[in-house]
Amino acid sequence: MPSIIRMVLTITLVAAICSAATAAARRPDGQWKFFHFDGKDFLPGRAADESPSVALQTGMQPIVQVKGALVGVPLSKGMGAIVGVCFTETSGGKLKAVRPRSVLYPQLPVEIRSGSRLVVSTQTDEQGFFQAVLPAGTYQVSSRRGNVEVNVASGVTTMISLRVGKRMVD
Repeated sequence: MPSIIRMVLTITLVAAICSAATAAARRPDGQWKFFHFDGKDFLPGRAADESPSVALQTGMQPIVQVKGALVGVPLSKGMGAIVGVCFTETSGGKLKAVRPRSVLYPQLPVEIRSGSRLVVSTQTDEQGFFQAVLPAGTYQVSSRRGNVEVNVASGVTTMISLRVGKRMVD
């Protein structure tokens, strides 16, 4: 009887190890993860249309991409990154149960500060996205009327949606 129990336990253990190995093989460390902007927030996965997606990988600089191959650039030791989008909602909102629509702002100046000190001055790209590589710390990211506080961690990219204007009515 003890040998049957031992055999069942061995088979169970082998099955569990094989299952864990298969799961790890499906999502290996270092795989790019994609996110898209839905008009209000970043959601997992690529956009269904030809809108840009943000590709993230631990320890790598973020990539904003529509299509094409990804060529990653490692983050330097002690550095993290911010990737964001500047937008104004044009419809949707709290009172409507529809997906929000928004206008993205290309070539919009964005400032990143630590306290009162300007750390980076950049601008959004032609699709309304911006990114910056920064030392780990807390920063204020602002553009027009939008302002958000962001914690940057070493080796990690933080995504932010920066609303820079309001629509007048629904």
